Amino acid sequence: MARVFTTRFVFNQQVYDAIVTVISLDSDLKFTVKLMDNELVQLLPGGQLNYTGKEGFKDLHADNNLAQTLIQSIAGSVDKYLAIKP
Repeated sequence: MARVFTTRFVFNQQVYDAIVTVISLDSDLKFTVKLMDNELVQLLPGGQLNYTGKEGFKDLHADNNLAQTLIQSIAGSVDKYLAIKP
């Protein structure tokens, strides 16, 4: 089963949007997050995050602290969205 939604997250005191696709396969959740802002695309390869499991973003390691902070902001927003949506 797949689920697609948009989420908003705060990064460097600005609000940004991302499109999130969550696919459920054999009790695993696979996340794909596509950034909508061209400035942020420069911080992440292809402007996209891919991880497995709700905590899978913790295994992602960015080239610098700014990109790592971006990953944390996005993952926090996705987690909050999933916590309030059935």
